[in-house]
Amino acid sequence: MLYNVLNTLMLIGSIQGFIFTFIVLSSHRRKRKSNVFLILLIVGFSLNNLQYYLVNTELISPSSFFRFWYLPYSSINMVFLFFYVKFFLNPHTKVKAYQYLLFLPFALFFIASAYYKIGRAFGEFNERTLAFFSDLLAFHEFFSAFYSLTLLVFIFMIIVRFENQNKISSIPSPNLQWLKTLSGIALVLCGFWIYALIQEFLFNTITPHYYILWIGISFVIYILGHIGLYESKTKNTRLFKNTNNKRTKEEENHVPSKYILEFENYVKTEKNFLNPQLSLELIADHLHINKSYLSRIINSEMDVSFSDYINRLRVEEAETYLSLTEYEDYTLSTIGLEAGFNSKSVFNTCFKKYTGFTPSEYRKKAKSSQKK
Repeated sequence: MLYNVLNTLMLIGSIQGFIFTFIVLSSHRRKRKSNVFLILLIVGFSLNNLQYYLVNTELISPSSFFRFWYLPYSSINMVFLFFYVKFFLNPHTKVKAYQYLLFLPFALFFIASAYYKIGRAFGEFNERTLAFFSDLLAFHEFFSAFYSLTLLVFIFMIIVRFENQNKISSIPSPNLQWLKTLSGIALVLCGFWIYALIQEFLFNTITPHYYILWIGISFVIYILGHIGLYESKTKNTRLFKNTNNKRTKEEENHVPSKYILEFENYVKTEKNFLNPQLSLELIADHLHINKSYLSRIINSEMDVSFSDYINRLRVEEAETYLSLTEYEDYTLSTIGLEAGFNSKSVFNTCFKKYTGFTPSEYRKKAKSSQKK
């Protein structure tokens, strides 16, 4: 009776995960990088629970499970959580090349799993080969448990470092207690996972501790789904606010922080946006603050990304050149360079994006208006 209840909870967790995924995919929220990895994480958890539900309830046999159903989700789910946290904390951050290596273990185990399925389908494997894949499966489970544990430690460190960086400003620190709590729950589940694996390895028996892991995953799916939807509905990531949810006097009066004022002065007033080599890192060094923190406050206080803000200023500058007769001898490429764009193609793309016209169309329109 108890196991029937536990299996039902596993199934409910998977179903709600698919429902959350459908809701997010059906809305504009799917466009956010953090939500892409949130969806992947929830789907990974849901499929992982579903495949073990099918085995536990004997809807499929263990042999059929590994021949047709099993996929190594456990080696990639924490990678999705890592990138979800990364983009949730800083939506405009870029993925470093070496971080793609986090997907390598899943890729290797996936290839091995696919090879096993194909080989079994054609009856190519002997007993020795089957024993090898059995050992590989056990290795995958142990590796994934410790790999997930390591990633969770890094995730927790990222969250703490993010909070510490916020303390240097006068802006209220974001309330990330839910994210730290979720990471803590995941760490505990990893502990049960490792314990269950050790028990299975030593005594060759499936222990009830696996159910703690599977039910815990169902709970995590529920929390992730609701928080993900809440975060998506709120503009400018309203989860970034002080713990008691009180707005500061600065927020109520819409007064920009000192860093935003310094940023606008350096970029706009001093016209440094005309420098084609201008970068977020260069400005952050000038203001003596962290690059990620600067990106975040630009996004939250100005409701625009750094690149959009700079490109809009450059397009406005280019509009001036295209509208004045004294610049009519300038080529479009020259005007783009004068406005701060480092290539004609980027100039054309950005100008069309913000004005609805190509630079040549805008110039013709401006000349036509002047003649009238």
